[in-house]
Amino acid sequence: MKTSVKHFLRIVLLLLVLGTGNLIYYVFAGQKVSAEKLQKGEDLSIYECLSVYKMHMAVWSLGWPLAPQAARECFMLHFLVKKDTVKVHGKIDSPKIRSAIASLGYEGQSIRVAWNGNEAYALKSPEHKAAIAVNPCNVTRGKNLSDDGSSYEVAIASSMQYPKWSSTSFDLGGVTIHVQEGLFRYLQDRGWLSCFVASYSSRN
Repeated sequence: MKTSVKHFLRIVLLLLVLGTGNLIYYVFAGQKVSAEKLQKGEDLSIYECLSVYKMHMAVWSLGWPLAPQAARECFMLHFLVKKDTVKVHGKIDSPKIRSAIASLGYEGQSIRVAWNGNEAYALKSPEHKAAIAVNPCNVTRGKNLSDDGSSYEVAIASSMQYPKWSSTSFDLGGVTIHVQEGLFRYLQDRGWLSCFVASYSSRN
């Protein structure tokens, strides 16, 4: 019995090592080849789709400490049934978001906020948590919460649909990860990943 357990644990460990090795290879080399296939109008193989899926799983499983809201959204893309709009718990905050909220002059007014991904996604950027989660988004003023209008509801909405052609860089402080987001869109178009509009609410 003990021998069987040891064999089982060895097999599990081997699979983890092989899976990790495949993920590292795909992130730093394989995804570029897959992206080039899509640009030529070719379909991805099952192996490539599984590699992309696993890469996206790594995004949300390893991304919680760096960008928790974005990690939660990525998690939902794996397990949420496709919906138009989904209310997501948590707060989206950054200097750019606060500036947009302060500029809202009347109920129903909406301001579109977008970031330069390669700059804003860097860990040293004060925008990185918000930018990774909701780039781009619409910031809308809701109903007043005070008679003088100094306090009001705010809604932030962002589509969780990846662009078809986009190569994004994440500067993690000494290590830069390049991600071909069009690969994730390929899985969305084929139903491997969900798609929805993430809606956040807060008050000013």
